[in-house]
Amino acid sequence: MLKVRDVMTSPVVSISPDTSVKDASALLAQKNVSGLPVVDGDRVVGIFSEADVLRSMKTMKKDLRLVYPSISSLGIAFQEEVTQREIIEAYNEIGRMPVKQVMSSNVVTVTPDEAINEAIASMVHRGINRLPVVEKNRLVGIITRGDVIRGLAKEGSTR
Repeated sequence: MLKVRDVMTSPVVSISPDTSVKDASALLAQKNVSGLPVVDGDRVVGIFSEADVLRSMKTMKKDLRLVYPSISSLGIAFQEEVTQREIIEAYNEIGRMPVKQVMSSNVVTVTPDEAINEAIASMVHRGINRLPVVEKNRLVGIITRGDVIRGLAKEGSTR
C-alpha cells in the first residue's frame, strides 16, 4: 500500500509568516510551484498560494462604462472595467504585506505514514491542492496533486 512518504516532496521549500507577499510570489515563480507552507519555527501555521494572491487583490478604482445596447430591463447598464495598471497597482499594494495577512490559516496536514488514499480523500473532500506532511509537529514534506498522480502512475506501471 502506498504511503504519503512514498510520494511526498522532501525537503520542502517553506516561508515565514513575515515574508512579503511579493517575495513569496517570486519564490512561487522561481520554484515553479503554486503554493508553499508557512512555518513559524518548525510549526506549520498556514499555506500561501497563488489563489491567496488573486483573492487578496482589490482594485482601488473601477471605471464605469455605459454598455449599449443595454441588456438591462431598466434600459441602462454599466460594466466595470479594471485596467491592467489598476491590477498592477493592486498587486504592488498587497506585495508589501506579510503573507500572514493573506495566507490560508486553516491548514490540513498529513503524516508520512498515512495511506495515500486517505490523503487523496482529504484533498478531494476539502477541495485543496496540497497537504503539508508533518511528523512530531515538524514539517518534513509536502504532497501535491501532482505528487499523487506521479506516485499512482509509478505504482501502476510496476504491477
